[in-house]
Amino acid sequence: MAVREGLGDLPVFDHSILPGRQNVMQEEIEEDDYQYITKMYPAVAREILELIEDSCDRLEYEGSMMFDQYMDRTSVLGMADKIYDKMKYREKEEGMKKDSMLYQMILVLLGGEMCHRRCRYRRKKRMFS
Repeated sequence: MAVREGLGDLPVFDHSILPGRQNVMQEEIEEDDYQYITKMYPAVAREILELIEDSCDRLEYEGSMMFDQYMDRTSVLGMADKIYDKMKYREKEEGMKKDSMLYQMILVLLGGEMCHRRCRYRRKKRMFS
């Protein structure tokens, strides 16, 4: 206990060791690192990532299929199809969508973003439960 003028004995808290503070700081470091890395993506990948983030933002709620233990592959491919339809003007040659490099990049970026959000969701769920 510390005596503070006119306040009597008050507990002194060491803010550097508050429970959970270290977890919050670690999460901030990881999020900053993720943001830094995504800023190094090429312009097309950043444009795709914006569309992916918008789609994932709409799915970020309790009970969402994005947070299911086993996501529905059909739903994920449906998301990728919608994003591809918005980005296909970038495609130089016609062909099968699933063989397209643009479509493959969309799937990879979508998988990475969903994985990032699922990990963050699990960390927060552990922290607050």
